[in-house]
Amino acid sequence: MFRVGVGAIPFLLPLMLQVGFGLDAFASGSLTFAAAAGALVMKFTAGPILKRFGFRTVLVANALICAAFLGSYGLFTPQTPHVLIIAVLVVGGFFRSLQFTSLNALAFSDIPEDRLSQASTLSAVAQQLSAATGVALAALVLELARGLRGDATLQVEDFAIAFYVIAALTAVAALMHLSLPKDAGSAVSGKDDG
Repeated sequence: MFRVGVGAIPFLLPLMLQVGFGLDAFASGSLTFAAAAGALVMKFTAGPILKRFGFRTVLVANALICAAFLGSYGLFTPQTPHVLIIAVLVVGGFFRSLQFTSLNALAFSDIPEDRLSQASTLSAVAQQLSAATGVALAALVLELARGLRGDATLQVEDFAIAFYVIAALTAVAALMHLSLPKDAGSAVSGKDDG
């Protein structure tokens, strides 16, 4: 569920910045690139965070944090200062990357070494399908929002609705992570639940 929700971002965000805000492709790309900076910083902090809190706690709390950031993208307007957009995207990128890193580490933690190649292939296919589903869902919501207004062109409000729907879908992932055992992945994270 998390990957479906987040899979919509590379479609929705640049489209909103270009069609909704009137930015050119270079300006839009320059803003959206900010999320990568947050993802890079996270790579140095994931291990200590997982060791301190464990996979279950991180995945549940972080899914909700990521959903909040996704919902906040729906609050952006053409008047929102670019520095604020960049700041929100950097921090949002950090938390999304933490979630992806945690999900991947947990998914492969119990796979025997002789099956890692097969598991990696299956995981890559599932990730691509999830991202494609996210794009399709976002496009559907945009089209429904536009159609309900009876307008032929997309407006900023249509993107806001799409971000809110995607954020709600992403938050559902937190409920799914609650079913994990409290010590899930402790052999990988090093967290001692004793």
